[in-house]
Amino acid sequence: MTADKEFQDKSVEALKRKLISQYVYLMSGILLAYSVVFYFIIKDVFFAACTLIYSVTMFYTFMVIRKSYNIKVLVHLYMSYAPLFAGFVMLDFWKFSAATAMWLLPVPLGAHIFLGKKYIYIYTLYILLIIIAVSILNKLYVFDYFALNDVKVIVASDTFVGVSNIAVFGLLLYYNEKIRKAEIESNILNKIEFSKQQENPDRSEEADFTEKEKAAYPNLENTEKYNLLFNDIRDIVEDQGYYKDVGFTISQLSNILKSNNLYISKSIKLNGFSNFSHYLNTCRIENVKKLLEENDISKVTLMYIYTESGFSNQSTFNRVFKQIEGVTPSEYLTNLNLEE
Repeated sequence: MTADKEFQDKSVEALKRKLISQYVYLMSGILLAYSVVFYFIIKDVFFAACTLIYSVTMFYTFMVIRKSYNIKVLVHLYMSYAPLFAGFVMLDFWKFSAATAMWLLPVPLGAHIFLGKKYIYIYTLYILLIIIAVSILNKLYVFDYFALNDVKVIVASDTFVGVSNIAVFGLLLYYNEKIRKAEIESNILNKIEFSKQQENPDRSEEADFTEKEKAAYPNLENTEKYNLLFNDIRDIVEDQGYYKDVGFTISQLSNILKSNNLYISKSIKLNGFSNFSHYLNTCRIENVKKLLEENDISKVTLMYIYTESGFSNQSTFNRVFKQIEGVTPSEYLTNLNLEE
């Protein structure tokens, strides 16, 4: 049952990552098409260039980070800057048609799928403020980027926006249903597992080992076998950069390796680490030290370095750094500068 629960948790994350990739591909295509509309139908080279650059940047950036991004961080970033770009486009369309505001409508649904109820209200308020700002700015200033005097052109533009947003909503709703179902199944499995543990708290560790795990790593009492398992762990965590994921857990690792939490924990302990968290944080701190040595701290922020290494906030980073290195980050930097 534990393996089923871990698989289900991974399934929820996998669905969210798949939705993000599908959304990026769809939105990049839509923006690319919109740049063509701007260039050939609306006859505006500036906005055609803006949407083309936005499309290419979105696609390229995602392809670079697609293997090691944090879902919530990426979603927050996107839902912060994407509405601003939509508001920029809306500034000139507003006096002809308010239909461009439809670009903002998928934002609350995206917040519901990825972030939770609280953020639905936050991002709904955010897009309302953008719409109000666009309306006020259009009354105070005249934005003459281009002139939409042809009614057919306005209708064509509004139709494109409408169809594009229907496609986006369709994609979000399709995955929302699958994600909700996977989360419900995960919660059910969690309750069942908790109930079984309450009934039999002293069950042996061997009861959690599956036949697949025994076949993959037979006679795991042998230290050499644990070392082989640790090589696989290092490949995933260090070489593939999973330690950079703030939310990466031992359950996700065990699912990737098709192994068991207990085997993984013992393998990590036999290789000098107190637990999985200690191992993960050690990898992160090593990357921090590497980035500090490779970069000029006056040109990059410490926040960039610790978030790039998998830490979510500075207090956690400072605490872990002191625990592992014996000095604070600032003391380490001072020593590093003295050595230079």
